[in-house]
Parts: sequence; structure tokens; C-alpha cells
Amino acid sequence: METDELFPNYGNATADNCLVIRRNRTLFFSVYEGIPETLLLNVITWILLILLFSLIRQQAWDYGRLALVNGRDSKTWTQLFFAQEYSELAKNARNQESAATTGFIEKTGVVSWIKMTLKLTNDQILAHSGPDATHYLSFQRQMIFVMAIISCISLVIVLPVNLQGTLYANATTFGHTTISNLSPESRWLWVHVFVAISFAPLIVLTMRRSSGRYASKTAPSRTIMATNVAKADCNRGIIKEYITERFADVIIEDVQLAYNISKLTDAADEYHKVVLARHYCEDNRNRQAIKVTTDYWKCVQKDGLQYYREKEISLFAQVARLRSIALNEPLGIAFITLSSTDSAQLVLKHFKPGSYRQWALRFAPNACDIFWENLSDSTAGWYVRWVCVNLLLFVFLFFMTTPALVVNIVNTLPWYKEFTKISSLVSEFLPTLLLWTVSVLMPVVVGYSERFLKHWTKSELNYTIMTKSFGYLLFMILILPSLGLTSAKALLEWSINKREDEAFRFECIFLPDKGAFYVNYIITSAFIGTAAELLRFSELSYYFWQILTAKSVAEIPYVRRSILTEFPFGHHYSWMLIIFTVSVCYSIATPLIMPFAMVYMCFKHLGDRYNLFFAYGPSNMVSQGGGKIHSTAVTLTKFSVIILFVNMTALSYVRNGNGFDARGLLLASTLLITLALFMFMSPIKRCTTKPPRIRPDLQPSQLYVADVLQDRRHFQERPVHVDYGSDTASIVMTQGEEEVSSIASA
Repeated sequence: METDELFPNYGNATADNCLVIRRNRTLFFSVYEGIPETLLLNVITWILLILLFSLIRQQAWDYGRLALVNGRDSKTWTQLFFAQEYSELAKNARNQESAATTGFIEKTGVVSWIKMTLKLTNDQILAHSGPDATHYLSFQRQMIFVMAIISCISLVIVLPVNLQGTLYANATTFGHTTISNLSPESRWLWVHVFVAISFAPLIVLTMRRSSGRYASKTAPSRTIMATNVAKADCNRGIIKEYITERFADVIIEDVQLAYNISKLTDAADEYHKVVLARHYCEDNRNRQAIKVTTDYWKCVQKDGLQYYREKEISLFAQVARLRSIALNEPLGIAFITLSSTDSAQLVLKHFKPGSYRQWALRFAPNACDIFWENLSDSTAGWYVRWVCVNLLLFVFLFFMTTPALVVNIVNTLPWYKEFTKISSLVSEFLPTLLLWTVSVLMPVVVGYSERFLKHWTKSELNYTIMTKSFGYLLFMILILPSLGLTSAKALLEWSINKREDEAFRFECIFLPDKGAFYVNYIITSAFIGTAAELLRFSELSYYFWQILTAKSVAEIPYVRRSILTEFPFGHHYSWMLIIFTVSVCYSIATPLIMPFAMVYMCFKHLGDRYNLFFAYGPSNMVSQGGGKIHSTAVTLTKFSVIILFVNMTALSYVRNGNGFDARGLLLASTLLITLALFMFMSPIKRCTTKPPRIRPDLQPSQLYVADVLQDRRHFQERPVHVDYGSDTASIVMTQGEEEVSSIASA
């Protein structure tokens, strides 16, 4: 397609002042801006990746990851990453089903995992992967339902209407399928207006059916978290007496204190690694002499068994010492477990800080949701890190370029021009793949920065990653490239120093090239992106890095246990939301985008169901003190409606010579009404169901004690090779230790 064909009837919009993703040529097809070519290459790559995953998984199927954790055998990395997890939760979930339903779990065909994944029930997923997985998959199902309806409307109604236009006479051009093909005076444009308006209630009312919308508000909880507790009051008896005096009818079941275990956690992890390494050396002493590289630069090696035995003795004493110190350093945080949820609500509602006890009370998050080692972080230190991290992210956002410009820069590099002569197939496929790679890395950068902040809970960490990543992706993937800008710096410069001869930036949004740009991006996300999530390349890379940096082969069992993590909900929510927002935004102007967005959601749902059940550990962030991520994800889908109306309103304004006609006024009015409803009525309070009520907590109370303090191996079991008469192994158990020891024994 010639460049001039991209800019009919768009005022000052040109290829020079609007960011255009140029394709030098196509290999197989010369139609639709290279979309068929991108689709073909992605499908071929997707088939190869899925076959690779299926073959690897089939080889690893007979070995469970839990068998690896509980045993001392040495499984391969394929068995670790792609084998079924035979945990007790999985067995319980399977026992709930009939033999006909669970028989599929034993099939070991190359692609049998697809059928197994589809036949998993919600009860099985809940029992094995936790409530977070069920809320996440419920959100996906509602999104698939919405996108299926929008896809049908776009293909059956909008696309035929766009084809009625005559501005693009060549039927093989992508612009022939877009709204740009219609004349600004065409009456067919009213169809687009009413379709856009109908999407608002469809998206809002359907996404409200997600089970996670009220998850945190209705979660049962009878444990209160008290902060700002003075050091003199950090005593279980004093706290219990103080609450009982103020609320005589309340029954307190348990009171636990939080301690400074940041150093203890690191030492205990190192001790655990050394113990596993010593076990490995003992099990393999007759097979091979294991050497430990203590200094990589000097290539110093020692006997493995002797080294780990000596290391274990010193670490055992260090852990015992740090544990005694930690139990004498309460943090001013207490967890008060009451007899019922109603009692907890009563205390929170009527509690007022006293004259000298300025406690702050709130519902406690789940015990498994807490980063116990981060509770010792000071408030001042947290805010200093918060300012530094967000300042760096802002600088990165402000000065660094968008993925669209990265693609164009690569196209201008000398080595890339030489590379195109060698392999046209790879060179034409590389820009789209690079675009997807940059968009995937953005949430990863945000995730690492947020982990540096040391959030108190996993739910808060995932919530922050989701919201920041979505805002970052929205700005860098959708807004800036649509406006033909390369960075936030360029946006600021254009806003302040706009020249009269410069194109009005809204004119750049509606170029047919922009629609093809996002279609190619979503195609790559749908095929290569979802297949890569199944293979988990990032985790494999981290695993191999840990193997390379291990001091000896004896440390590999610990490395394998350390990579068994929970599903990163924050990253995956942000990726889904940006695909949903982009597809809805361009669903009317470029209706061909919706089928590929629908393919993405279906493949994403299948891959996430598999990973949640077979690859990651259970997760439960849903509580009164956390779990906002699921409800906030539902709220963020409203951005797609707002951006769609902004898009359509700007289109009407630009195509009518920078003025509003009847269609533009209707769209502008709808946009203002929608914003008012979303901001003040959330969105229509009178149409909502009854206010959510907290469910009664019928389960046994959670133990709010850090795992490192519950682990009896750290203070009751001495190494069998330690001399019990030596001072090195002596332990003095304090009163606090005795309390925790009795809890762990119970």
C-alpha cells in the first residue's frame, strides 16, 4: 500500500508527523497491511511451541512435583516444571468426583492435557488452587462472554457497514474494512454510534457477575490486626485484658504477636539449603565425591559432606540465636482472634483509642497472605523507597520510548537492513515479536520495583502490580502510539509547544495503519504469548541461573523447592486488561481486531487453567484485610468503555472538520453521563443487589505465627553429628520460645 493511501480526508495527518509502523514488504500476501502474513507466522510458531510443550510434558508426566519435594531423588528439570502435582488437595478434589470424571487425569497422550484441563471442575480448582484461582477464572469467563458478543456484533453488523464505503476502492487494503472507508456524511455512521453506546451496559453489567467482585467484602474473618501497639503493651495477657475490659461480651480465642524475623528468615533459608545439601551428600557418598566451590574466582574446592556438616553446625547455632533475639523484639503488631465474625465487627465498629493506647484496628489478612519478614520495615523507610521507585518509573515512562518506536528504530538499524537480505522471513516477523516482548517486560519491571518496596501482604503486592502495570501499559501501548507520539516527554512538548502546522493528534488515531498495528499485536499475544506462558520461559531462565550459581550439585534440591511459587495474578490481570481495552477501543473503527482478541482470551483461559492447577501452588489472598485485586480488576474494565467513547467522539470531531455534528454531540453527552455514573454512582447503586454481608467463619481459626517460628526443626532438632556437650550447639529457650514451641507442637 502506498503511504498516501493511509491519509485520505484527515486534515494535517501525514506519515511524517504521525507515528506509522512501516512494513517494507510482505512475503506471502500483499493485502491487509501484512495481517495474513503475521497470522500465518504466528500460527506456525504457536503449533511448534505447543508441540514442544506437549512432548516435554508427556515425558515428565509420571513424576509429581510433590514427590520431588518430599523425596531426595534427583528429577530432571522437565519433570519439575511439567509434571502433575499429586498433592493432598489434588487427591481430595479427585476423590470428590466419580471414576468416569477423574479417569482422564491418568491419560498420558501428547495433547491429552487439553482435554484434562477443560474437564477440571470449579470444585477441583478451588480445593487444589485456592479461591483466588476460582475468582480469576470467573473473571476470564465473563470477559470471554463479553468479547464473544462484541465479536459477533463487530463482524455481523459493523464490518458489513464499513464495507459499504467507497473511500478505499481497493478491496484488498485494510482501510477498506475500517470506519475510514465511510464518508463523514454517511448515514451509516449512526450504526457505529448506537453500537458503541450499547457496549457500555453490556460490559458493565456482564463483568459485575464475576465472583471476585464482592470476594473481599464477604470473606469471613474473625481476626483483628492491631498496629501501633506500644512496646510496653506487647504482651498477650495485657492485650487480651484490655479488649475484654472494653467489650465484656466478647470471647477472645487467641492473641499472637508479630516479631522482627527479617534476619531469622534469611538464616533459616540458608540453614534449610545446607541441610538438604548435606542429605544429598550422604545419599550419594558411595556414588561420587561431591566437591563444593567455595570461591569461584580462586577455584577453591572442598569436600562437600564435610563442608555442609560444618556449615550446618554454625547455621544451627545462628538460627537459634536469631530466633531468641526475634522473640524478644515484638513489632507492636498483634493479631486478636475472636469467637465469631460478629464479635470482630462489633469491636471494630465501637473501638476508640484510649487516652494512652493509640491502637489502630482493622480486619487481619489471611495468615498465608502476610509477608512476615516485611512487617519489621519502618514506615519512614517504606515511604523513602516508594518515592525513589516511583520517581525512577516516572523517568522511565517520561523519557523512554514506546514499543512502536522501538520497532521503527530496529527497522532503521544498519545490521537489520543487512539481516533482511539474509532472511526475509525472520526479519518481517521480528518487529511484531519485538513489540510483544517489550509489552510483556513492562509489568515485569513494575513487579520487581514493587517487591523492593516490601509490601506487608501478597494481596497488596499483586494489587499494586496490576494497577501500575495496567496504567503503564495503557499509556505506552494504547494512548501514546494512537496519538502518534513516542513518549510522555513528546506528549508534554506537543501539549505546551503545539505549532500551527502540526497535525492535530487525534487525527493520527484513525489511520488504518493504527488498526493493523494493534491487530498484529493482538495476534502475536494470542498465539506466541499464550504458548510462552505454558512453557514459562522466565521461570526456566531463573531456574537455570540458580543452577549455574549453585556451589555444588548438592544444592540443586533446594533450588528446585525455591522455584515452587504462587501464580502472579497482578501480571496476568494487567496483560488481560490491556488486551481487552485495546480490542474494545478499536472494535468499531477496526472490527477485524475482535476475532483475534477472542482467540487470545480462549487460549489464555485454557493456559491459565492448566498452570493454576498443575504448575503453581495454592493462593488465598481473599480476606477482609486484602484481596482487592479481583474487585478492582472488574472496575478497570470500565476504562475500555470510557476510551471507546473518547475514541468515537474524537473521530466524529475530526472527520467533521474539527466540529461536532448530531452524532458527535450524542457521543459527547454519552461520555459525560458515563463518567458521572462511574464516578458517583458506581455505576448505578439503585440497580445493585443488596449490600454484601460478611459470611460467618465456620472454619478453625488461623494461626498467626510466621512459618519460620512454627518450624520445630529450627529449635528442637539438633544435627545428628553435633556434639551435644559443645557450647556451639547449646540453646537457651526463652519464655517466648516456649510459647511458640507449644503452638507448633499443637
